[in-house]
Amino acid sequence: MRLSILTATLVSAITLTVAAPTAEAGEPLVPLDKREPNGASCHEYWGHYGVTTWGSWDNDWGKGFLDNLRGQCGNILNWAFSYSGSNGYASFSITRGAASHCVENAIWLASNPTGAIWGVSCTSF
Repeated sequence: MRLSILTATLVSAITLTVAAPTAEAGEPLVPLDKREPNGASCHEYWGHYGVTTWGSWDNDWGKGFLDNLRGQCGNILNWAFSYSGSNGYASFSITRGAASHCVENAIWLASNPTGAIWGVSCTSF
């Protein structure tokens, strides 16, 4: 009798744990209304990038973006970040041989805590 009660309790606990909603990789869930205003545009010319940012993800003078760029692309050269009104602007170069789409991946990762930006593509000139 004790074994069946213990088994039933364990099965219930496991079921409740599995059914609980969670964000990926332990990230907190972000309400949809906080995701809307985040955005970015990206331009690339011979390994030099210009990224315009807007929304709540860029309010740290690009620190989170730079950290993710280093993690995704490796060595970042000539880094500069400034604001014009409510938009941020990052300017930088990456070394040849960096992973394809590493800048786009860094944008997604940096914006994820306040609402990930999907579909950014760095336009080449």
